[in-house]
Amino acid sequence: MEGLTKQQIVLVTLLVSFVTSVATGIVTVALMDQAPPGVTQTINRVVERTVEKVVPNPNQAAAVVTKETVVVKEDDLVIQAVEKNAKSLVSITKVSGEGEAKTETFAGNGLVLSKEGLMASDSSVAAPALDDNGNPLQQSLKAVLADGAALPLTVVSADNATGLIFLKPTLDDKTKNTVFIPATIADAGSLKLGQTVIALGGEKVSVATGIVSNLSQSEQKPVSQDGAATSTSKSSTGQIIKTDISAPAKALGAILVNLSGDVVGIRALTAGSADNLFLAASLVAKALGK
Repeated sequence: MEGLTKQQIVLVTLLVSFVTSVATGIVTVALMDQAPPGVTQTINRVVERTVEKVVPNPNQAAAVVTKETVVVKEDDLVIQAVEKNAKSLVSITKVSGEGEAKTETFAGNGLVLSKEGLMASDSSVAAPALDDNGNPLQQSLKAVLADGAALPLTVVSADNATGLIFLKPTLDDKTKNTVFIPATIADAGSLKLGQTVIALGGEKVSVATGIVSNLSQSEQKPVSQDGAATSTSKSSTGQIIKTDISAPAKALGAILVNLSGDVVGIRALTAGSADNLFLAASLVAKALGK
C-alpha cells in the first residue's frame, strides 16, 4: 500500500466497497428467504410505500409526493343528487271544467325520460275528474317545469302491468326550443338494503332522505289509464322498493334517487298504497320496450 499512488488507493477503495456491497446483497437475499413471513410482509409494505411516494423530478434527484385524502360528506352527495334531478322532475296539473267552473289541481309528478320531453308518471294522474253528479268533466293536463314554464300534455301510452302512463308535451312556436333534461335511470339490481336514498316530489318539489328497508317482488292488479283495476287477474310488477321515507313520497310520480343521482324508483300505486313504497324505475324502461 505504501508504494501506491493516491489514484490507485482510491480505485482500490472503490473496488473493496463494490465487492462488499455485492456480498451484502447476496447475504440479505439469502436471509430474506429464511425470514418469517411476518417480517418479509412488513419490509415489503415499507418498500411499496417508499416507491409509491418517491418519484423522479427533472429539477431534483427525487421528490416526495404527499397524497391528500378527500373526505366527501353525505350531505354534499345529497345536494348534488337533488340538483342533478331537479330539472328532470315536473309537476303535472289537472285542468277541469270550463269558464268560471274551471279548476286546476296538482295531480302528481312526471319524470322526464327523453330530450323530446317524454315523461312517465302514475296512471291515476290522468284519471277523469267528475262533477257532483258523477259525470266526467272536460279535462286537460299540463306540465309545470322547474323554471315555471307550463306546457300542455297529451297521453302517449299506458302500461297496465306497472300502472305507469307516458305523456308528451305539445310545443308551439314559443315553446319549441324548450330544453328537456332526461333523468338517468339505474338498474334496480344495484340497490342494497340499508342504502341511503333520496325522495323528491310534490307540487313544489320537496326532499327527504332515508334508507332502503326492503326489496321484494310484488304482484298487483293491472291498472288502467283511469287508475282503476282492469281485471281480477294479476300481473307481476317486478321489484318493489320499501323505504323509511313517508314524505314527500305521497305525490304520485315522485322519484327515488341514489347518492349518485340516478333514479332508482318511482311512486306508483302498483307498488302499494303506502307512501313509502316505490316501483323500481328500471320498469319504466321495460314498459317502453327499451
